[in-house]
Amino acid sequence: ARLALGAAVQCLDGNKPCENGGTCVVYSNGIAACLCQPGMIGEHCQFQDPCHQSPCANGGSCESTLRDGTVHYQCTCPKGFRGQDCSLFDACASKPCVNGGRCTNWNGRYNCTCPSGYQGRNCRSDVDECRVSGLCQHGSTCLNTPGSFRCQCQAGYTGQHCESISTPCAPSQCLNGGTCRQTGDLSYECACLPGFEGHNCEINIDDCPDHMCMNGGTCVDGVNTYNCQCPPEWTGQFCTEDVDECQLQPNACHNGGTCFNTNGGHSCVCVNGWTGESCSENIDDCQTAVCFHGATCHDRVASFYCACPMGKTGLLCHLDDACVSNPCHEDAICDTNPMNGRAICTCPPGFTGGACDQDVDECSIGANPCEHFGKCVNTQGSFQCQCGRGYTGPRCETDINECLSMPCQNDATCLDRIGEFTCICMSGFSGTYCEININECESNPCVNGGVCKDMVNGFSCTCPSG
Repeated sequence: ARLALGAAVQCLDGNKPCENGGTCVVYSNGIAACLCQPGMIGEHCQFQDPCHQSPCANGGSCESTLRDGTVHYQCTCPKGFRGQDCSLFDACASKPCVNGGRCTNWNGRYNCTCPSGYQGRNCRSDVDECRVSGLCQHGSTCLNTPGSFRCQCQAGYTGQHCESISTPCAPSQCLNGGTCRQTGDLSYECACLPGFEGHNCEINIDDCPDHMCMNGGTCVDGVNTYNCQCPPEWTGQFCTEDVDECQLQPNACHNGGTCFNTNGGHSCVCVNGWTGESCSENIDDCQTAVCFHGATCHDRVASFYCACPMGKTGLLCHLDDACVSNPCHEDAICDTNPMNGRAICTCPPGFTGGACDQDVDECSIGANPCEHFGKCVNTQGSFQCQCGRGYTGPRCETDINECLSMPCQNDATCLDRIGEFTCICMSGFSGTYCEININECESNPCVNGGVCKDMVNGFSCTCPSG
């Protein structure tokens, strides 16, 4: 199946179905198009594909196009063939016509139309124009040239055929700014500008034979002067001034190398580990390294590293790795001494000893680790604190706030203390938790038979009549 020509069609539209077995395909960009069966093309697969029958012969490639509602095809022919279907032999493909000849195909063969001055089947033969009598006039000599001719005129004549009488200095024959001066009816002489010579001032005098270019400089001739083309290490008019490469190229020496200017060049003093003219080559330290027991050498800058196989250690992997036997106590970190291969155990907190197998009695080392007079109890690898009343935490560092449970009642204020609390009661209340409402009627404040009624932080009297 092939995508239809002009595929940007919403074939999902019911009015535009895909014909001749074409399938409507929806792509990731949301565009729906008809995917035609072999041999069909068009927006709706409504046309037969003229390229389906391979009309292009001799290996030509076929391309279908749709123009003005009509399907066409075009063949791109391989070299040596031509025609609408590449069935005709292209005799001009090898470009047989030379010297500007124009090639045309004719009955399977080629025909060359030669330009003036050439002839023959392939325009290879030069036409000898000098065979034509009288081509050059006034006794001049005809000289045949490739594709043309030239007349060598007698004195006093000029022109392509020597047909014109020449007048000295009209026009001037002096080149390169030379001044023409007539010396006779048919003679003249040229006064040349400095730097030129010859009858017509046509020769530029070479000023380089006595040049002063130094230090390998190349002399380039000019007009009445010369220039020196210096090598990169030298400068100046005569290449006598040394170029300071260290100043001109701040990075002439790489990788920290120090640049020193020299006469006609520079040199780099490299830091350890680097070499080469510009200190850009890392010295392979593994060439001189001796890694033992099948170890792999890794080159570094001015050093090397031996990657040891299992069971070996040390700078050169020359020592047995003592950590293989797990000599350190559980949770300890084992490292190998690179000098002697012995195990070095880094103990976790709470353990000590060469193998980290000895418990540290934290309770007997220095000051009591438990704060606020807590009792220290040693454990395996650690310790515990038994806290006194009113304290908590791993080291009894936290004062227990007994007020957090809000023990005080009736809007009393709780005051936290060490291991206890105190309730500051509101007026009219008492008790440890301010839970007791004080009865102000106990003192019989009402007289003359009045009835007392207790209230919060007060009382009221109901008096008898009168």
